[in-house]
Amino acid sequence: MFKAYDAISYVWGNAAQRRSIQCQGHHVDITINLFEALRQIRQPHEPRRIWADSLCINQSDLVEKSFQVNMMGDIYAHAQQVVVCLGDDGQNGEAASAAFSVIQDYNRIAAKYLSEDVLNSGEWWKPDDDYGPVTATRLQNVLPVFNHPWFERVWVLQEVGLAKNVVLAYGSSMMEFAEVMDFVQAWARAGNSFPGLYFRSGHISNLFTYIWSSYVKDLEVAWFRSSRILKVLFQQSLKRPKLEFLDVLFRARHIQKATDPRDFVYAFLGHPRARSDDGELLVKADYSRSLSQLRLQLFSALSPHSLRFLGLVFHCLPEDLANGPSWCPQLGVNRAWAINGRYEACPGEDPTSQGWLSPRVDGSALELRLYLIDTIDFCGEVAARERSNSNQATTTTEEPGHRIAESMLVQRPSLAETYWSVLEESEKCHGLAYQDKVLAFASTLLQTKEDEDASSIAHSFAQFCQDYCPSIHSYLHHHNWLERWGTEGVPKHYIPFRQRAANSIQGERFFTSAKGFW
Repeated sequence: MFKAYDAISYVWGNAAQRRSIQCQGHHVDITINLFEALRQIRQPHEPRRIWADSLCINQSDLVEKSFQVNMMGDIYAHAQQVVVCLGDDGQNGEAASAAFSVIQDYNRIAAKYLSEDVLNSGEWWKPDDDYGPVTATRLQNVLPVFNHPWFERVWVLQEVGLAKNVVLAYGSSMMEFAEVMDFVQAWARAGNSFPGLYFRSGHISNLFTYIWSSYVKDLEVAWFRSSRILKVLFQQSLKRPKLEFLDVLFRARHIQKATDPRDFVYAFLGHPRARSDDGELLVKADYSRSLSQLRLQLFSALSPHSLRFLGLVFHCLPEDLANGPSWCPQLGVNRAWAINGRYEACPGEDPTSQGWLSPRVDGSALELRLYLIDTIDFCGEVAARERSNSNQATTTTEEPGHRIAESMLVQRPSLAETYWSVLEESEKCHGLAYQDKVLAFASTLLQTKEDEDASSIAHSFAQFCQDYCPSIHSYLHHHNWLERWGTEGVPKHYIPFRQRAANSIQGERFFTSAKGFW
């Protein structure tokens, strides 16, 4: 039997900033973040049994560390509660109190409008009159909460997902984590009601939708059992296609970071999908194993059940091939869209119904049958290197990939003109598979379909070419393309072509195929 204990979830912070505490009669140096967390949740007059990873695991002993990490799921699942510690608010508790107060006021307003029907329809909501006591000034207090680096830690997904009860401690205040997530879900569904106030509500909302809710087996003991909003969203999640471990690893990990890239796998070993049908872990934590060995073992274990992970393979530079087999995705890559939605080759299919492929791993090689559909013929250059956070625990001064891509689009000649030259060279050799090659080209740069909003795409691309791509703009004039779209279509939406294209193409390269596709 376990003695009752609480587990804390916190950000380790700067390892060089340390404080000393007494633990079982010994002086122990801990990070200042852990020191603040322990001081934040201690009880003034009686002991409190706490589990903290950096204290309870000998981090310098790889054998012990591996053993404990394999047990991490049980540790957080059996805790009486998990305390999310954001630390001091820097204002003697006043900032935290103000943040929690406006969260509660906002939730009371949202509760009147976010009915089950509205949640199920995905419609946005807005109060009939105004937000009453909820003002932009008061809402400023919540930004430090949701911009806190805790939301970027990869380990928090398991620590919260497995918990029976979760509270958030900030400054001298505490709040049920379900209330915090109610606020996020309501905010993400309210549109831009308070211009100028921004936090990553969409991403944090998806952490619940795709990850935290997927840990839950019994709603009656889930940490969000008292939340009407979260229970509705949980019921929605049950209607979606069955999750694979691959989805858990990559789906919502847009900004999540880890000091050790192996933790992008080890941090999810407590998830139900981390086990095969016989109950065995697909892969066990072993910090003596190299990153390349881990990737080979993980994707070898996944390959008999599904090959969707091949959609995540992404090599744009030679050094990308240096850390393991070429068919194994990098663990730090943020490309979940490549295996979900439009670009998934088998949406809705049972991932186990691929017997004809006969995948087999021989050493470090993946062998399988395949259909040859087309061949890549001409390639353009890489549009900036996608920024990877695979081994970063903190932000760096590295320029984001989308900014580099944007600068390549506005330089002379524009990267778009370079890609257009690739297209024309391919056209000379093979012809084209598209009726309107300009619209298809513009849609490719935006990663959208030309028939979704053709007039808006056409007008935004024409303006972009006028500003930055004289050679393409000349082609449009010469072939009367501008005149046709000027009379045939009225744009429905404004598309900031330069910015959207930069976000879409960063780290990618434009290519054409022998059958005239691109």
